[in-house]
Amino acid sequence: MGNGTEQFKINLNQNLWGLLVGFAALGGAEHYKLNTLYCLSGVVSLIMVISIAVTTLAYTINYWKDKTGGK
Repeated sequence: MGNGTEQFKINLNQNLWGLLVGFAALGGAEHYKLNTLYCLSGVVSLIMVISIAVTTLAYTINYWKDKTGGK
C-alpha cells in the first residue's frame, strides 16, 4: 500500500511557480519587516498575476474558437 501521496500529482507551470515564490517572499518580508524585499516581491507577484491572466485569456479564446468551429 502506498503512502497516500501518489494520488496527488501537482504540475505547476513557470507562472505558478513564480507566483508561489513571490507570495512566499511577500510573507517572509512582512514577517521580518524587510521593506526592500517586500517591494521587489510585490512587483514579481504583480507581474506573475498579469502573466497568468493573459495566459488564461489566450487559452480561453483558443478553446472558445475550437469549440465554436473557428468562428
